[in-house]
Amino acid sequence: MAQIEKVYVEDFSGTGSVQVQNAIEYAKINNIKTVMAADKSYTLTTPIIVREGVKLEFGYGTIFVVYGNFKVIELEKNASLKGAYIAIDDVAFNSEVIRLDGKHKYYNLWNRSKIEDLNIINWSGSHKGVGLSLFSGGSGHEISFVNFENVKIAGMNIGIKLKAQKPTTGMAWVNANRFNNVSLDDCVNMIQMESSLTVPYECSGNQWTNLQIQPSPATQKIMRVTGQYNKFEGMIWDLHSITHQNPVIELTAASNSTDFMIPSIPLNRISDVGTSNRLHR
Repeated sequence: MAQIEKVYVEDFSGTGSVQVQNAIEYAKINNIKTVMAADKSYTLTTPIIVREGVKLEFGYGTIFVVYGNFKVIELEKNASLKGAYIAIDDVAFNSEVIRLDGKHKYYNLWNRSKIEDLNIINWSGSHKGVGLSLFSGGSGHEISFVNFENVKIAGMNIGIKLKAQKPTTGMAWVNANRFNNVSLDDCVNMIQMESSLTVPYECSGNQWTNLQIQPSPATQKIMRVTGQYNKFEGMIWDLHSITHQNPVIELTAASNSTDFMIPSIPLNRISDVGTSNRLHR
């Protein structure tokens, strides 16, 4: 008997959210690794959780259209997302589109957690919500060594957010992640980091390469940086479209040894109150 290699969302009934989640649960229970969505639009009104060991893959014509205010997709450890096109079509939405929570402990190199070929568009015009959120806030919670490749996010309040929150005991990390080929457009805040400088709660050693950032009149800040040894390399366009003349890059007092390699930003638009940060011209 041939082994089933993929689970197809269209083989399940119900609303879009129910179809997708039931396909994922079936794959998890039956140890099938890939769930495939069809080339169509699915209406999502409740959250999706991609279970440990499962990859949710979109067809080239698949669109998840979101109505309501909820965390849209959460990935467990060793789960992956490929080819996702997610559209926010509700001005009430003010949550996270993609969420990784360090409680799942994404930290071993032999895990395969990955997000690739992702499009997140807020076409409601609200400029609310967070496109991609990485959060750790408990003892031993960690997001590390995860790759994010070919990501495009537009129209959100925060494009990408990394946050390590002080746990009651122990340590929490969002460290050593790679963001390659990321494009951010028309977000109020493009990249936002929140953490202490180092342990017990830190966002350090994250690498951002081949960044392309397009601000708009809605944009207030392009980057807020905390933690140590974070690297940013790429291009930021059309600063004149931002309606204020204040700094748009904030290297906070909780930043150290940041490598900032975006020469299109003049020094008077960079606030650097950290230590040993390197501004390459």
